Amino acid sequence: MESKRETALIEVMAQLAAQDGAALYTLRERFRPELARAVLALARTRGARLSADDVDELITDVVIELARLAPAWDPRGAPPWVWARHRVASAVDRHIGQWARPLDEEKHAASLVDSRPAPGTEAPTLEVLAGLALHHPDVALLREAVARVASDRDQLIFFETAVQASLGDHSPAVTVAELLGIRPEAVRQQHRRVRLRVQHLAATVPRFAMLAALPVVA
Repeated sequence: MESKRETALIEVMAQLAAQDGAALYTLRERFRPELARAVLALARTRGARLSADDVDELITDVVIELARLAPAWDPRGAPPWVWARHRVASAVDRHIGQWARPLDEEKHAASLVDSRPAPGTEAPTLEVLAGLALHHPDVALLREAVARVASDRDQLIFFETAVQASLGDHSPAVTVAELLGIRPEAVRQQHRRVRLRVQHLAATVPRFAMLAALPVVA
């Protein structure tokens, strides 16, 4: 985020922290593109398609959530819609309701995903990826490759960091470190180590070659 927008964001969040109701409108309208991207990215992990009206309603819901959290937001960290990703996810879940796959797919997915999250909760990142893998062969292949070269903990670090980066977090390692209770440097090292291992797998095993072109691997 460029410096002018960063300054504007800090100002509007400070106004929200001071319970300035007018700042709700300012945040909603000035940062609509970023808020919309955050909402749409999380909806995609649920396999949900949102209309323009859905997105508009969710942006309002998210802004209200961010206003409640404004006093705790640290402007030195991630943007508020990334920092409060779990709250954004809860708003999306409440909006779309119980999300589930067709019954025949659930039978095949039983070994990967035991249950779907109830409205208002967020599925763990690896669980969400398991669901996406049923519909997207490239996701399934990436999950398989990462599982070959990384422990469960390092898989979580790798994918959670990728998710944060996709949501516009300029310091995903810091966000993931706070989420997992480890040091940001450890997140960066493990993410890089897993990425390099997947790159090597893509370069040496033909069936994984297509992964080399993915931004998360390249």
